[in-house]
Amino acid sequence: MKNKRWILLGSFIIGIVLLVKSDASAGNHFLLLFPFVLGHTLWIQSSIGYNVLPGRPTHIFFGWGHHLPVHDPIHLLGVQWVKEYQIYEPDGTVLTEKINGDIKEGHFPYFRYECTKEGTYRLASSVPTGFYTIYRDKDENWHHYVKPLDTLDQSGVEKILISLRYWMWTKALMTVGKPDDNALKPLGQELEIMLEKNPFEYRPGDTVNFTVLHKGKPLTEPGGTFYAQDQGHSAGFDDFVYDKVPLNEDGTGSFEVNCEGVWHLKAQWGYPAPKEYEDKCWIFAFVASVTFEVNTDEGVKNPSYNL
Repeated sequence: MKNKRWILLGSFIIGIVLLVKSDASAGNHFLLLFPFVLGHTLWIQSSIGYNVLPGRPTHIFFGWGHHLPVHDPIHLLGVQWVKEYQIYEPDGTVLTEKINGDIKEGHFPYFRYECTKEGTYRLASSVPTGFYTIYRDKDENWHHYVKPLDTLDQSGVEKILISLRYWMWTKALMTVGKPDDNALKPLGQELEIMLEKNPFEYRPGDTVNFTVLHKGKPLTEPGGTFYAQDQGHSAGFDDFVYDKVPLNEDGTGSFEVNCEGVWHLKAQWGYPAPKEYEDKCWIFAFVASVTFEVNTDEGVKNPSYNL
């Protein structure tokens, strides 16, 4: 079970070993491998949808992995990955809910919420920072290690594929009744995706323009990429409609939402670890994501079921 939890944090891509056959430097490893090393992504969702009629209940739950709506077993997240989430209500109230550590295998963790206040909500969570290394031992076995590199017994290590310190943030945008401008207000996540407009306004065929912020300012450093998928399309591993698209120099990006439904957008960026961390990891890696819903001009439908 412990090994499974390690694997959940970062997927080992088949054939990736071919990229490190040479004696490339850690810097070259960074350039080659960074787009792959944080395959598993956290996202947050609303069970009834993201454009909701007032007075309806929903359930807030998490996605984890490579494709919507869930992919890998969420009970394996546990408090070692996700400790809490926040609900930013339209009137400025912020509710923080703790995630307990006793979610048992086979149980699906969800949290009921009554959508009583009209306006735009922001749901948010994060994965606390940690370390992650993939290495091969002298018996040709691959291992996932979740402590600083300087705590790893190097005597049994044949090759280190990648070693990083990671950070991950996620949010969702949900409107109850009449939308407001809360969707355009940053939460202050260190890496955060800001859409150009409230996704309540998007229709199939529209272009989504967005900016990736790092510490509140557009990400202008090189190396940022984005990925986007819709729930109806993403039936398989890393089956993105838009895959590893470079961000513009000013931290912006854009893509067409070619169908209605729930969309998941993530941005990824990193750089070689600072000198004081050189013995602990090779890379500082950052991921941000946002989920939202695109409806048709028919408007928000009242579901025939009650939750």
